[in-house]
Amino acid sequence: MFGRVFAILFSLLVVWASYDLAFGAQVSGSVKVTAGYGGELGYQAPIWVAHELKLFAKHGMTSELVRIAGGARSTAALLANALQVSQSAGVAPVQATLAGGDLVIIATSTNRATVSIVGQPKTVKKPQDLVGKTVGLVGPGEMNTFFFLNALERWGIDPKSVTVLAIPGTQPRLAAVVAGTIDATVLAPPFSFEAEKYNLTPLADFATGSDPFPQSGLVVRKELLRGNRDLVKRMLIAYIEAIHILKTDAERSLPIMKKYMRITDEVIAKRSYEYYSKLFSLPPLTDAKAIDVVLKFLASQPGGTSAKSAKAEEFFDNSLLQELAKEGFFARLQSGKGL
Repeated sequence: MFGRVFAILFSLLVVWASYDLAFGAQVSGSVKVTAGYGGELGYQAPIWVAHELKLFAKHGMTSELVRIAGGARSTAALLANALQVSQSAGVAPVQATLAGGDLVIIATSTNRATVSIVGQPKTVKKPQDLVGKTVGLVGPGEMNTFFFLNALERWGIDPKSVTVLAIPGTQPRLAAVVAGTIDATVLAPPFSFEAEKYNLTPLADFATGSDPFPQSGLVVRKELLRGNRDLVKRMLIAYIEAIHILKTDAERSLPIMKKYMRITDEVIAKRSYEYYSKLFSLPPLTDAKAIDVVLKFLASQPGGTSAKSAKAEEFFDNSLLQELAKEGFFARLQSGKGL
């Protein structure tokens, strides 16, 4: 199913592109970088910090952030050249590449799952209560769909026995569960922390699992990496500097996280910052084992034949990070000389 969806998307997007950002549009003497991010969840923070603290500008780029809910949508925007870079979970770019897209993951800032599944306490007391119920997810092919289907498989529940509604925003999904409009959804901090206030039923917590997972990272087109490696490297440097700030400077990071997470609760904001600041990877290398987790699951789904023979290394490229390490960039960063 996922493979067919992305094959159709890819063929449509070949003719959809109305302008080419492959080598960067020149804006006032600098290169304009249009970056997509998925929403209000805290693992999106590196791209927010890189933009708000003008780290892209520091390296000769004018940045514009575009919120695009869902990995499939941001992947479509990348394939259409409407974005130069997207911060996304690894599921959508892997699916798109399996369907013929030319995407590659160049960094993974969050190599662990952070999501959990929660239910409406009046209707869902245990996982088996989901049968015949309605669940709100971003949409087909998205990261939270990946986790939800994974959980159903673990619980022995037929996906056809659950009604899924597409609700892209995390806040609307949480509100719908609280109100009883839907029976369950997938959340991540800060909203999984907020869910505790409403005593929602915890059904699964993937953050406690042992498997690595490409929760969030940078994705570009292979064409851009081949044709303008220097630009991609500068984008990556700005991104890495943002991760370093997130891990070491709460005073600058927390206000930005609060702004983009759209929360005012100081306790939840600080708890979210502390949670993610420890979780972000530096250097943000992509783990082949994490990609294997995605491929293994996709291979078990209808239309997942191509995932069975795929190799993890086809979907990511750590070479720029390795290059920066050889140049001493990370050593200078840790010593305070890289910023």
